[in-house]
Amino acid sequence: MRPPLILDGAHLDLDGLDRAARGDSVEVDPDALATAAQSHRNAAAVSAIRPVYGRTTGVGAARDETTTSTVDHGLRLLRSHAAGWGEAIPERVVRAALAVRANQLLAGGSGASPEVALTLAELACAPADELPVVHRYGSLGTGDLTALAEVGLTLIGERPRAGGRQHASLSLTSADALPLMSSNAFAIAETGLHAASLHALARAADTVCALSFVALQGNPEALTGRAAAATPFRGAQEVARVLRELLADQDGEPAHIQDFFGLRTWPQVHGPVLDTVTELKAVVEATANTASENPLFGSGESGPVATHHGGFHAAYLVLAVDTALLALTRSAQAVQSRISHTLTDADSGLPRFLSDSTPGSSGVLIAEYVAASALSTIRSAASAPSSVQTAGVSAGIEDDASFAGQAALRLGEATVAYRRMLAVELVCTVRALRMRGVTPVGELGDALARCATLPAGVEDRDLSPELAAAERIVEGYAVSTPEER
Repeated sequence: MRPPLILDGAHLDLDGLDRAARGDSVEVDPDALATAAQSHRNAAAVSAIRPVYGRTTGVGAARDETTTSTVDHGLRLLRSHAAGWGEAIPERVVRAALAVRANQLLAGGSGASPEVALTLAELACAPADELPVVHRYGSLGTGDLTALAEVGLTLIGERPRAGGRQHASLSLTSADALPLMSSNAFAIAETGLHAASLHALARAADTVCALSFVALQGNPEALTGRAAAATPFRGAQEVARVLRELLADQDGEPAHIQDFFGLRTWPQVHGPVLDTVTELKAVVEATANTASENPLFGSGESGPVATHHGGFHAAYLVLAVDTALLALTRSAQAVQSRISHTLTDADSGLPRFLSDSTPGSSGVLIAEYVAASALSTIRSAASAPSSVQTAGVSAGIEDDASFAGQAALRLGEATVAYRRMLAVELVCTVRALRMRGVTPVGELGDALARCATLPAGVEDRDLSPELAAAERIVEGYAVSTPEER
């Protein structure tokens, strides 16, 4: 049995997010809970002597309106903000978001009761029918207000859980409502899960590319250390290193003095994916471990203090997503290039569309179309960056929305499309290797051996089951691909 995931407000990484998303047991570090309790005391003390946004005042454009309610004000905030709509957010994202929110509260600064963090941590690993139902639309990236308000109403028993029952697991006061909602936890969690998947796929892509290199008799000269030094960036040099190792013991002479770009420039166009996704992972982990609630409570020289600020703004997160999507577009275009050359390059020595000898046979012609449609999805995701979008709401008080939730959604769509492009390339290159009678050796031979379940014939047939099987194989490559050295 695996040890529980410990939330301490400082060390939640992408592996931890994945564990939370899978429903692993979650526990709270006692010292972090004590930190949250101190923040709660600080908030109570400072709120007694000065106006504090969301605790003694309204929110948004109502920031100057005073309230003295200790319970009803918080309930009104939750009820009025729980306006999410559309499809339900997937269970694994909900679990990860609950873990992120609990962890942020444990970082100390929100002023929420420590029981809120405890309850969120417990809920993250609860049975599926106990989870809150949270809806996709409503957040602008100025905090996942609607989503977390839905969580709050579920916790106090005013909304049914996924299994249909309503029951309370927490009592919230006005001091807890805004701190619960003041976070981009859902956007952070969803982005983190997609970033981890994309990072693994980016490494799996090297394996698929190496198989195509052998099938197309590529020239490994473009991967040498001397060639890699011409692109002095970590990602490009890492890609070149991996391909050199995979191709080191393969037989055969290259077909050309230099290859088309889809092979020759793979380190240069795919390396940026590794670099940008690595940066994206760092941004996700930083925000998941930061107390960024507004207002923020702490201790100063003269006692407890409240700081009203904009640290919750998700500009860094959204910019990192947009940059990763732009990089992914370049890589995906190289994948499409290799597919097209495998199917139609007259110099390859392979029959057009990798078809049999039947006149008019289509072979895997349609695979190129499938890949092109997936590429269109990736291009669409990258072509309208969330970082250039904005909206002004609440009488202009909140006039720069980051749309972090929408960025996370586009990243997920692009990641799925990229995995399917790799599956198409794998189907084509495995067929090409078989038609050549070539079997790679070493790690690349092991990678090809995993494709034994793909049909061996070249007759025209329904390719859908084959593509689905290849997608599962690509996922296996992603899991087994080693991390950077």
